Amino acid sequence: MPNATVKRQLRILAVTVVIAPLAYWGPHLVETVRDLEVFAVREGQIEVLGIKRLTKQTVVSRLGLGSMASFWGDAAVWRERVTEDPLVREVEIQRKFPNGLIITVDERVPVAFAGTSMLEPVDGEGYQLPIDPTAPALDLPIISSESRGPDNAGLFPQEVRTLAAELEHLNATRPEFANRISTIRLHSQGVVAVRLHSPDVEFIMPIRTERVRIEEGESALGHIMQLRSGRPPAEVDLRFLDQVVVRPERAIETTSTYMAGGR
Repeated sequence: MPNATVKRQLRILAVTVVIAPLAYWGPHLVETVRDLEVFAVREGQIEVLGIKRLTKQTVVSRLGLGSMASFWGDAAVWRERVTEDPLVREVEIQRKFPNGLIITVDERVPVAFAGTSMLEPVDGEGYQLPIDPTAPALDLPIISSESRGPDNAGLFPQEVRTLAAELEHLNATRPEFANRISTIRLHSQGVVAVRLHSPDVEFIMPIRTERVRIEEGESALGHIMQLRSGRPPAEVDLRFLDQVVVRPERAIETTSTYMAGGR
């Protein structure tokens, strides 16, 4: 039997036999493997996840794959091409061996209408979205602002972006409240005025107000409407610590103040 020294020499020789060709032909060998037809991406092997308004065909066409595009192709380039679509916020691409891709799309979601020469859908970052504003399912609040974007501007001015981000926050924080918003505007520095359509009342509150604070305002609103035979007040003001200020419609009526959690 070979001794330990001989075994070690044989292992070194075996490794050398494997590594030497790779060192010499390595780059060419990798390119050759990449170009093999078995690794050519097939459209039937591409999965597209997360899409609602986009179609699979639209996303795949954005990839810009040729007939022999390799499974080993540059995923960063593919991501950049897909995110050029104005409805795409982010995209993740995974390889599915040997010739498939899994593409997960984070679509931009319309949160409101904002003004150009007409009202256009806008997402939570303030990007104008190429969606038909007359689509039946597009029931969105209106951002009231004098900062109007030019047609096909892409990104709206800062004031509109601030209000769009606030609507996205309200959708995540208190969706039942957000679904009743008809308009939103800047009231003052760091404060928004949100008008509801049911009931017709305006909430005045700091940007990024928390859910519990909104619920306190809704509770005070419900109580005052009971006292007023179902008539809503003009305003529910949430700017003051531990208080909800309810202002009636007519100046001759008395303003009611509620402590947080009750009157």
